Amino acid sequence: MRVLGIHDGHTATACVMINGKLVSMVSEERILHKKEAGGFPKNAILEVLKLADLKPSEVDTVAVATLTPPLLPEHYDDPPFPRNIYQGLYKLIPRGILKTDEYVDDLVKLVHRISGRRRHIENALRSIGINAEIYFVEHHLAHASSAYFGSGFDSALVITLDGSGDGICGTYYIGEGLDLRLKGRISAYNSLGEFYTRITEYLGLKPLSHEYKVMGLAPYADKRLSDKVYDRVRKLFEVKGDRFFNNSGVYKRDYLKLFNRIFFKVRFDVVASVSQRLLEDVVFQWIDNIRKEYKYDRIAVGGGVFMNVKLNYGLLQRFSEVFVMPSCGDESLAYGAAAYVSSTKGIKPEPINLLYLGRSFSDAEIEESFDKLDESRFKIEKIGDDIHEYVAELLAEGYIVARFYGRSEWGARALGNRSILANPKDLSVVPRINRAIKHRDFWMPFAPSVLYEHFEDYFIVPTRSKSEKYMILAYPSRPRAQRELPAALHQHDLTGRPQVVSYEDNPEYYKLLKRFEQKTGIGGVLNTSFNLHGYPIVYTPQQAINTFINSDLDALAIGGYMIRRKRFLV
Repeated sequence: MRVLGIHDGHTATACVMINGKLVSMVSEERILHKKEAGGFPKNAILEVLKLADLKPSEVDTVAVATLTPPLLPEHYDDPPFPRNIYQGLYKLIPRGILKTDEYVDDLVKLVHRISGRRRHIENALRSIGINAEIYFVEHHLAHASSAYFGSGFDSALVITLDGSGDGICGTYYIGEGLDLRLKGRISAYNSLGEFYTRITEYLGLKPLSHEYKVMGLAPYADKRLSDKVYDRVRKLFEVKGDRFFNNSGVYKRDYLKLFNRIFFKVRFDVVASVSQRLLEDVVFQWIDNIRKEYKYDRIAVGGGVFMNVKLNYGLLQRFSEVFVMPSCGDESLAYGAAAYVSSTKGIKPEPINLLYLGRSFSDAEIEESFDKLDESRFKIEKIGDDIHEYVAELLAEGYIVARFYGRSEWGARALGNRSILANPKDLSVVPRINRAIKHRDFWMPFAPSVLYEHFEDYFIVPTRSKSEKYMILAYPSRPRAQRELPAALHQHDLTGRPQVVSYEDNPEYYKLLKRFEQKTGIGGVLNTSFNLHGYPIVYTPQQAINTFINSDLDALAIGGYMIRRKRFLV
């Protein structure tokens, strides 16, 4: 069965699953080179079909995530009809009812019907030649399916948490075989994700995008100051059994008025710190209560709240087996919808493994993008199969090198194939990378790619997880990491968000890391995404070349070619 999975909200994404195997997955932002591009992902659909060698007419089933029209970033505070029904209800319905989920199903059915969502999707699909049967998958069921089927577990406790989707902010399921049984859910009014997003906005950052910056800022706060403020924040949410509740009396943009009161004259880092602490305390009290009832020691989680890598470490401390869906924001919904529909047909989806699900380019295709390179400024060398060893040697010499090789990664994290690499022992590379290309906020850390065999030499690992290779878990570092990887750790709390690299997963990248270890004795490199500030990770050779030209990077390894700025050549 050939299933096309679609998510048409922010960071719109498409994937192809054939008989349960995920063949291709690409987000619209990569094709358009527009960060977090939303709406119907026409370009991504055409791309994943091409990668799967399928014609539009050959699609058997289309799985569309989310029943109601999804939220787009441009509509964050002023959603169009009928999404604005939610905003109106908040003003009209008593808080006691909003805290429950009793009204959600009827509301979602109404919005789905009056929005004309099915007709819109059908017309958009027909315009590109797809006439297959369409299934709509509820938002959190798609998140749960991505986590459960992505894990490969045959049974597990499954948790989802996000800002909101189809009127819900969180759920928990029991997964057994091909079945996902919903055991509890929490209405969007009670959303911790909404609270955290409004904190992001309150701090002057971009909501629905920069929540990770709040997490990165949190460790810098003075603990004594944070402790004094925390009591004001903790009372905003309450955990009762297998539910948590919003006791603040506010929702959506009204949070900003509340924050103006409770955070008056409070430092920005303290605001971030108490917000991160609240998130962790509420989530883990809730999960601990659920675990006491169901006795599971295996958990799979999905939804945008679990993009919080500091939160995820607490899962490793509580469960013996943990799977965090990589890039588990709404970009993972396309996969979750396709996996769920496949399971309803009796087909067990294969677990998520490698995320190199986009396009690769031949050297001949790469050469076509060289016409924009000024020969007076750049030198192009054809290296061939030894390119990986060459990159490692340049890194050892102190160069900052962008790497474009093989199939593109899906998701928010660069996993070596579309990455900027540097020597992780050299702290001077941090301001150099920021000056050259990233323009990151001063408090934000970089991350390391580390060899599989040295992972536990560098980090304190309560339990091993397949998710450790996706940069979705943060770990306290050991002294060796603090000596050898300081530029790739959080500069204040010395935690790291590693990509663990094995030969089986990415032999070429593994060889690069091994060669770097031979030259330096260090079993990892600094790895950050290959993109200009405000743009998505590069996808095509032309995007890579343009990014290189418009940055101050030392070199670009692209396919079998090395491009270097001539000012670095003697």
